[in-house]
Amino acid sequence: MWKLRKNRLQRIAELLTFWLTVVALSADAEPTSSLPDWLSLSFEQQSRMQHLDEQFRAGVSGSDQGFEWRNLLKAEVINEKFSITTEFADMRTYLADDDTPLDSLINNPLDILQANLTVPFSGIFKEASRGFVRIGRFTMDQGSRRFVARNRFRNTINSFAGIQARLESERSSLELFYTRPTKRRVSGDWIDNDPRLDKQSEDLFWGAYLTTQLTEGEDSSQLYLLGADEKRDRPANQRFEVLTAGARLFRNPAPEAWHYDLESVYQFGDAPALDALSQQIDHKAKYLHLSFGYTMGISWQPRLSFLYHYGSGDKDPLDNESNELDHMFGVPRPDFGPTGLFRAFQRVNTSSPGVMLNLQPKSNIDAYVRWQRPSLAESAQGWRTTRYRHPGNLGEDHLGNQLETRVRWHIMPNRLTIDSGYVWIDAGPYMDAVNKGDSHYFYLQTILRL
Repeated sequence: MWKLRKNRLQRIAELLTFWLTVVALSADAEPTSSLPDWLSLSFEQQSRMQHLDEQFRAGVSGSDQGFEWRNLLKAEVINEKFSITTEFADMRTYLADDDTPLDSLINNPLDILQANLTVPFSGIFKEASRGFVRIGRFTMDQGSRRFVARNRFRNTINSFAGIQARLESERSSLELFYTRPTKRRVSGDWIDNDPRLDKQSEDLFWGAYLTTQLTEGEDSSQLYLLGADEKRDRPANQRFEVLTAGARLFRNPAPEAWHYDLESVYQFGDAPALDALSQQIDHKAKYLHLSFGYTMGISWQPRLSFLYHYGSGDKDPLDNESNELDHMFGVPRPDFGPTGLFRAFQRVNTSSPGVMLNLQPKSNIDAYVRWQRPSLAESAQGWRTTRYRHPGNLGEDHLGNQLETRVRWHIMPNRLTIDSGYVWIDAGPYMDAVNKGDSHYFYLQTILRL
């Protein structure tokens, strides 16, 4: 036991020493480039130490830790008529325990994240119109990023293979895509970090986003439709075939002004059958996000926001209807706190009011404090993201209170950032019923861009 602990401490010390050395040297370096105008190279390195004190997941106890290591190398060949983008990614986790719940959301060692050809165009429909068509494997940010996003905090990143097109004019834009999501893989166990080439799944994922600026520089609206046909390499009655129709009205934060974000989604289609002999069941799910607040025009620019999230859950897991929201390829981080080893709350089966205070002490420092009160939207389904399953209603739906803080220091803007955060889950009646107590999560990360 002592030998294992000694080896782990030695490994932690080596990684921290290397990490801090790279950061220090990079901070002092001056950006230089002798590349031709048609070639662009960039590198991003994200390192995160994290610790979870007391597990809240089913079947796991004690504490956990990990060192997440993400390296991105991107090359672009740029021409007036086209551009070619290739991005290599190496995303690993070290220092984890054998029972740490690692999966494709955390690990994806050494693979091709992007490889695509983009052709720009302009003046096709109107003189002021412009856009592009992209073919290959690529990443995407769409709308609010709640259903389609390129991950920023999470160690691994969503990518897709197919075709993407964008057309924009003076006050509106239309984005279309038709893709197969990338299936992230490793050779052997996730904890071993052994590379294996990713592949495109047999699933289909497509969508359309229409964004319109309603007032000059303020209010905007979005209408979107997403389609998913997840074959899951199973019989036809196990396919997940749904449409997601959404509408959003928002105004971005600005000094001495109100801001708001209202997003509503209805999801419908067919979900996998309950057993191998039954027919697919109806799928009907809903999502609602509401936030509004005000930014004060004083020192530190305090911005106070009130928040509410609702994502439907399954009213009866054994009936002939599925009501569990699928948040597709969205990111939970902006709304529900860190992912990584934490990843406690998502939009599935959630009813969560909250309040958030953003601060900006200096132009290169920002921070926030957020309190949320997550509960189960449907008690019968259980706490979906933590793998709890129970045969009936426990009689409790309040999970607890979550207090989150985050501070970011952009030491060298667009080059070096230090990001740290802390989350406390104050256990509620539901956690008491499943014999879980308070949890604490800490992280410290650097983001280096060259």
